[in-house]
Amino acid sequence: TIDIMKTMMIGCMLALCMLQSASSFAQMSMKVQPLHKMDPEKKLWKRGFRCVLGSDETANGCIAGPVVVATCGLLGNNPDPIQGVKDSKLLSVEEIKRIYDIVVSNPDTYVWNTVLATQEEIDEADVPTATKEALRKSIETLVELHELPNDTTYSIVDGHKTPKLTIPLKCRPWVKGDSQVYTVALASILAKHTHTAIVKEMHEQYPDYGFDENRGYPSRDHIVAIHTHGPCPIHRKSSKPLKGR
Repeated sequence: TIDIMKTMMIGCMLALCMLQSASSFAQMSMKVQPLHKMDPEKKLWKRGFRCVLGSDETANGCIAGPVVVATCGLLGNNPDPIQGVKDSKLLSVEEIKRIYDIVVSNPDTYVWNTVLATQEEIDEADVPTATKEALRKSIETLVELHELPNDTTYSIVDGHKTPKLTIPLKCRPWVKGDSQVYTVALASILAKHTHTAIVKEMHEQYPDYGFDENRGYPSRDHIVAIHTHGPCPIHRKSSKPLKGR
């Protein structure tokens, strides 16, 4: 009995060592390269994919206005990276606009679009469902519009899950993709720039809610304005601060 127990203990220790080694190897293989090196894209190009799409969203946590989804694709291999590309949360409004202008003015290098999950769609379903549907529309519309072949196009979506596509396109989620994958970072920038323009219109139409300051997010002043004036038509009635109002 003692010999059997010793054998089991040795086996468990060996298994633990193997798991630790595998974990260390995985961490080494997942070492994040600077965005401008386009490491994920280059690996996919070597595998035969000609177009790499990145998708991201912004305004998920807002209580007013739409969620904005963007998809951006790189055409061809090894284009010169745009200087300063990073997660849009780390960029100024001016930097976001500069990168946005470069992307939209170079159709031979970049394909892109933006799709909105409106407050009505959010209220009818919920934020995750409406966002996933907007992501699906964004990816599939871009593929169809630019006639991108399904077998040589690869899609990367920021986050833990991908939308359920209705076309046979390879698509994977990438946690923190907006800070690790060049095309996803570009998508985050396109989405953020588009949302900024929408927020400006929201504030011009409904100035009592301070959208120019809170951008639709549930700041204290925003909640006070809702209590004072009631919700306006672009508020998400299904969001926690507005339920029952």
